[in-house]
Amino acid sequence: MDCGAVFVKYVLFIFNILFVICGILLITFGSIMVSTIKDFTSLDATFTANSVAIIILTLGCLIFVVAFLGCCGAIRENACFLTTYSVIMLVLLISQLILIIFVWVEHVQIGQSLEKIVETIWDQRKSSDGILLDTMQRTFKCCGLHNAADYLSLTVPASCCDSPTNGSCSAATAVFRPGCLSAVDDVWDTNANIIKYAGLGVTAIELVAFIFACCLANQTRNNARRQNY
Repeated sequence: MDCGAVFVKYVLFIFNILFVICGILLITFGSIMVSTIKDFTSLDATFTANSVAIIILTLGCLIFVVAFLGCCGAIRENACFLTTYSVIMLVLLISQLILIIFVWVEHVQIGQSLEKIVETIWDQRKSSDGILLDTMQRTFKCCGLHNAADYLSLTVPASCCDSPTNGSCSAATAVFRPGCLSAVDDVWDTNANIIKYAGLGVTAIELVAFIFACCLANQTRNNARRQNY
């Protein structure tokens, strides 16, 4: 194997180590999103929010497995492994681009779906599903729909502050917390930017790895053919 092929081999190996790390980060990020939303699954409107988190989690698992396959193929110079890795990597590239485009195009619509979820939870606060409101207020550290004043003369629930007293929260403490609508919007805006820009960065790296894997697989086949003559 010439110097160029050796360079491609070790660069591909290093790239796949980075992919393993990226896969772990996506798995962690997707798991956090799923665990944040899972308490709201009794509402049909959560489908859109859950689907994005599940797609991220699934892609993270796939990237981790494929990166491990790429590491083995690069180190062992196995043409079969490298070809399989290249095909799967191409599918992943297309899938990630679709996800990024979806989030980019539907960013506002997904945010509106999340706002409807928040409004539904607020409307159900006096029903048997009232526990969802407490869960949301603790998760996003918010209080009320727009702010703590939404409770008017009602007792501010303990979920509106970190250190409740006698099962309730003082209005003076809760007033400093944002409303749940704005809090959820902020969380989604932050997560959407991570998905878009970090996703583009990962996709660019994967494109380079795909090209290198194709080159190394071709070089490995050529070496095998030469040895047969």
